[in-house]
Amino acid sequence: MTQSNIPPYDADVIIVGCGPAGMTAAIELVQAGCSVIVLDMQLTPGGQIFRSLEANLRDNSPSGQTLLAALGPTYKAGAELIQRFRTCRGIDYRPETTVWEVRPDGTVGWLQGTNAGYVRGRQVLLAHGAMERPVPFPGWTLPGVMTAGAVQTLLKAGHLKPTGNVVLAGTGPLLLLLANQLHQLGIKPTLIGRTDRFADALSGVSHLRPDGLLPLIKGLGWIARLKAAGVKSVTGLKDLAAHGHQKVEAISFTANGRQQTQPCDLLIVHDGIVPSIDIPNSVGLRLQWDEANASWRPDTTFDGQTASSLPPELYAGRCVIRVTGDARRIGGADAAMAHGRLAAQSILAALGQGTGPCSKAVRSVRKSLSVRPFLDAAFPPGLSRALPENDTIVCRCEELTAGKLREKIRSGFRNMDALRGETRCGMGPCQGRSCMVTAARLLQEHTHATACPPTFRGRPPIRPIPLGAIANLSGLDPRATIRLTLEDKPEHGVEETVDVPAE
Repeated sequence: MTQSNIPPYDADVIIVGCGPAGMTAAIELVQAGCSVIVLDMQLTPGGQIFRSLEANLRDNSPSGQTLLAALGPTYKAGAELIQRFRTCRGIDYRPETTVWEVRPDGTVGWLQGTNAGYVRGRQVLLAHGAMERPVPFPGWTLPGVMTAGAVQTLLKAGHLKPTGNVVLAGTGPLLLLLANQLHQLGIKPTLIGRTDRFADALSGVSHLRPDGLLPLIKGLGWIARLKAAGVKSVTGLKDLAAHGHQKVEAISFTANGRQQTQPCDLLIVHDGIVPSIDIPNSVGLRLQWDEANASWRPDTTFDGQTASSLPPELYAGRCVIRVTGDARRIGGADAAMAHGRLAAQSILAALGQGTGPCSKAVRSVRKSLSVRPFLDAAFPPGLSRALPENDTIVCRCEELTAGKLREKIRSGFRNMDALRGETRCGMGPCQGRSCMVTAARLLQEHTHATACPPTFRGRPPIRPIPLGAIANLSGLDPRATIRLTLEDKPEHGVEETVDVPAE
């Protein structure tokens, strides 16, 4: 193959995601003279944190102003960053664009409507954000059971407010923030059931640093306002279950050693936020298990540089992928912006256009993440702590119960990819985002393994893509049409060592 047959680079840097980290990095890179393409699924910039901020700021109606006041100053603070991103000349911003494949060499597959193709960058920065920790429990698939992030999306983007008996259950700052936002919108929660206890807060105090005092004070203010408003709250909640026929009608739980029931029209659950690993896992990047948060995260250096875990038969070249923001480590908007700037400076150095992260950027990242140890200790995983009972659905795409997965594991499917091939767990539209961690823990339960839980071997497409779009792909590197694969479906009953990403 001649050199002329190889597609040229489309940009110096391709950024996946347009939240606080992606926008900050794009601005930094373009101002330094780099060409940048930003691919984002959403209609407008902002990510989940600043979702629909531009439209909400333009809404001068009384209801619009009430919503802005309820969402708070942290939400409105994103306006300046979005304005800088919009007015920064040179950013090739592509909204409503789904990324369905990323390769370690900097090739990124995109889908916009019914058109799809590839773009290639000298460097790729993944700023695709986080997700709420999946929590399978009895009744979690009933209509009327939603996550806190989903409710926030309906508030910000749809201006939709819940009615009736609203119950919030779980743990973490987002749960308390959302309860306050609902109360300010005139929706008094019937109950806030927290899985964390006062003892968890006490254990977290030892990890508290001066830079973490402000978030702590803010959280105590939320709790005080809800208590003053007469919102009922319990701590140490466990054994949560949702009940109903066509939709959720009531919940049951145990608190303070007593089983209780509560009428419920909307159950909002939240068990913390974890990095979204669907893209890193599909790329074949090394992952590490975060024991404190019971989740995986990309194994990166401080500036976000990753490494490929693919065998030489699949990829032996240099990995040009970095991860930033909440996709790397959960820290919120300020931490995402700080790390986005640091990652951009590291990319400039890799491109020969800089000397690397400055000391100010490093200090900013460390400062913004200093509250993380306190939050990890004060709000440990709660709803997901115990493994689900046999009749609880784990994979909602394929309606697979924990009992069905345990049955297959006992019969010999003790490799995550073999389990997926046999049961289709992780092969639905979510591609394992909702079920992979529970399936891995069920596998560990049977094998009594203590190492990092195994993952499914990721593969494209990360998101659904029409066959017609695949048939007319543009920008395809001819070298990519010949690809080696590895057998990942061991024979039934064969004992294998699970494929665990390196630490």
